[in-house]
Amino acid sequence: MTTTSTGKTQPMGQQTPTQRLAQAWPAGAPLATTAQLMDAGLGDRTIASALKHGHVFRLRKGAYVQAQTWRALKPWEQDRLRLLAHLVTVRGTPTYSHFSAARLHGLFIWRCGPQVHVSARSSASGTSTPTDVVGHHEALAVGDVRSMRLRNGQLVHVTTLERTVVDCARIGGFAEAVIIGDHALRKGARSEVMWAMVNDMVGRRGVRKARRVLRALNGRSESPGESRTRLIIAGMDIPQPELQVELLVEGRVYRPDFVWTEQRLIVEFDGDYKYFDFKPTAEVILAERKREKRLMEAGWRFVRLEWKDLSNPAEVRRRILAVFSAQRGSLAA
Repeated sequence: MTTTSTGKTQPMGQQTPTQRLAQAWPAGAPLATTAQLMDAGLGDRTIASALKHGHVFRLRKGAYVQAQTWRALKPWEQDRLRLLAHLVTVRGTPTYSHFSAARLHGLFIWRCGPQVHVSARSSASGTSTPTDVVGHHEALAVGDVRSMRLRNGQLVHVTTLERTVVDCARIGGFAEAVIIGDHALRKGARSEVMWAMVNDMVGRRGVRKARRVLRALNGRSESPGESRTRLIIAGMDIPQPELQVELLVEGRVYRPDFVWTEQRLIVEFDGDYKYFDFKPTAEVILAERKREKRLMEAGWRFVRLEWKDLSNPAEVRRRILAVFSAQRGSLAA
């Protein structure tokens, strides 16, 4: 029996497939395994029918998500769920590496794909590589792997912060790897350890890329947008800014993202909440406007950027250079 929206009970045989599925689903869980659904009374035919009619999606063999839940997720949330599907269905104890390790470490991920990455010494080590998995077959030192206990109590093996950054730098895009590496530094990754790893990888694929990424890292960048903005500015033929420098105005201390003291220029990135689902409150927005007003009254000029701006680096550079040109013009006058 089940209870309908009107409060009346309804025999199991009269429930719709959607109702039967919802009743069998593990409470509060985004995913359900085949075993969980069958233990709750759903047979193979019912599960197959739910798939056929689009009530559920199969993320991988043995792991399902309700269609309404899946459609409500943002792309990066769907990628995290794919990793969870692997975690709850995989046999053995693979070592999660590369972008999957970055996700498990809680690092910022941007445009790194939905695949699950695992590392093993060889393809015959017991780690399977179905279509949703990228298998990396190379030796990992004992010190490159650590155990991590997830919120659900599951114990998993994952590459260390330092090895994760190096691996992502070797195979990923430059900006994508810098975002991961910047955040890793803020979480305690040691630069000297990463450089030692890269120096021990002479002749291996992606080492040159990894060196370029390591040279570009800066743990003072506090968000993915700041990391991307910093990379755009680094390619400009202008003095480089200070990051997160403290400014004292009217007895208040402010820490803008990028500061050029001589030019009295501040570049702020405002768009991470739009990409990573951080939503500022009305109080935060009001405080930000008051802060900017005080700084402008003290002679500072602003260039504010959002995610959409970063897709056009030339325009970002033009806006910053316009302030530099105006500053030179005022000094000449």
